[in-house]
Amino acid sequence: MAIVDKEWVPRFERAAELLISGQHRALFRAETSRHQVVSFETGSKRRTDVDVLRANAQTIVVTDSRHALPHKVRLAADSIVVVEKPTARHIMAVRKLTGRPSVSMEIAEKLAEHDWATIDALLCRQSLDAVNFERLLDAKDSATPMQVTRLSQLPGFAAVRRWASELAVDLAAWKEGRLSWSQLDRAALLIGPPGVGKTMCAGGLAAELGLELVATSAGQWQSSGGGYLGDMLKAMRAAFETARSKTGAILFIDELDSIGNRSHQGSNAFYETQVVNSFLELSSVSAGWPGFILLGATNRATDVDPAILRAGRFEQHIIIDPPTPEERAAILSHHLDGFATDQLRQFTDHLRDPTGADLERMSRAIRRLARNDRREVELSDVERCMPSRVQLSDETLERVAVHEIGHAIVAVASAFVDRVDVSLSKTLFEEYGVQSAGRVKYEIKDSMLATEDFLRAQIRMALAGMAAEEVGLGSRSTGSAAFAGSDLDVATGLAKRMIGSFGMGEIPRFYATADRVGSDSWLPPALSEEVDRILRAEWENAKATLMKERSHLVRFAADLVAAGNLSLGPNDFHRGSHRTSSTFAEGGSHG
Repeated sequence: MAIVDKEWVPRFERAAELLISGQHRALFRAETSRHQVVSFETGSKRRTDVDVLRANAQTIVVTDSRHALPHKVRLAADSIVVVEKPTARHIMAVRKLTGRPSVSMEIAEKLAEHDWATIDALLCRQSLDAVNFERLLDAKDSATPMQVTRLSQLPGFAAVRRWASELAVDLAAWKEGRLSWSQLDRAALLIGPPGVGKTMCAGGLAAELGLELVATSAGQWQSSGGGYLGDMLKAMRAAFETARSKTGAILFIDELDSIGNRSHQGSNAFYETQVVNSFLELSSVSAGWPGFILLGATNRATDVDPAILRAGRFEQHIIIDPPTPEERAAILSHHLDGFATDQLRQFTDHLRDPTGADLERMSRAIRRLARNDRREVELSDVERCMPSRVQLSDETLERVAVHEIGHAIVAVASAFVDRVDVSLSKTLFEEYGVQSAGRVKYEIKDSMLATEDFLRAQIRMALAGMAAEEVGLGSRSTGSAAFAGSDLDVATGLAKRMIGSFGMGEIPRFYATADRVGSDSWLPPALSEEVDRILRAEWENAKATLMKERSHLVRFAADLVAAGNLSLGPNDFHRGSHRTSSTFAEGGSHG
């Protein structure tokens, strides 16, 4: 049995026939011979039946991968030979066997440095004396795609690296025949907001595992041909077959949520159902293809049909979060070819939740400045490319500080939070839209089952910023509302889910699933009245807590303006003291 490069399988089939016949010009006739030559190629749909017990038969098998062989063929093989790239002596022998003029050892050695395709092409020439082998190498280098950085060398992606390292170990064991393909995790879904680097991650993973990357998306499938159902399904199957034809590949499918969801109603329901069903079939069948890894990406996992996410398909769900402050500097340093990370943090720490894509775009602008001046990148280039900032007035800073301290006081008083970190920025970015100058970060104690008290406390915490403005300053601002994800949006959405989905109203009733009930969902008048009662009660509770702690509210707000950050816990209220923290790590924004 010979394992050869995929492109050379036909050549080795003919060579095996010549070897069996024993005559250079003899025509090998499989139907009359007591011997046989068969081939198996990865991804081929051809069914080849090998009679390993054929009387007096000698069988030569040619394949591009050990894993393309049927199990009985692997067991029956007396010898398995992996055919490496031809050496200089092989090249000289081929020239002689094919009746072409001989070449010197020096020329044969130069030719042996090239890939199979180049060797194959040049072996056919009558003379190799005029071939410029150095220029061939230069041309090959210039045509080589930009090298992809291995996942282990990319900053960030910690969650993906853990899964990838385990997969790499299993993949190596499979290649060595110590592990069956069915034992590997063969599919994963990357979940994260736009710009966090899901596509870059896929390329890095392929480079790390030594596999080819076949990248596609549901959008590409939908735009193929005339966009009809048949065109969509044809493009989908073609992508799977392309990846299957490789000896080892990752099929990366971006925008997985665009495939559709069979629970959707409307004029496109039939279309989506057919697409999802076909995708389910392909993802299930491909799990049995050795060397085939399926990787999806989405920023809306809730829109993906549940059957796609179950075990056996995309069973591994890996969340890619926006980069941490440490990762921001490392990412920018990576794109600037290793510019000192510790020097970059003075700029990147103040950016407003940048994604990996934002930082890459920023690096291009930084490089452009240096390139225009025909010099290396300097720290001043980084500073010049940072977004412009505007100074906030003292009155605005006081209001933001009161707002954020209000969140902190009510969070600590809820008994569901042990400690709260608060930060205040005295400037905002000119080019950004909605943004907050204040942030609170706290971890709510784990609760296996959310109780009504637990949910009400979350509503109270969300409303506390607006309540603090009223208690401490006598009026409210628009800082708690007007946009998705605002304090009022969070509080209203929770209250509606309590009544419409969790059965926590005066009459326990189920109106809709929790994922279909949000702040902008319509509820019947009777249910809306109950939502209003919850919001009104927790609004009054938040104000009552802040009235009781008004002295702390005023004092801590003033300290926040002065120091820029505070760390508060229950003991700080009992003894009337506080602690500042200069190492505050940015978290979610409230208000």
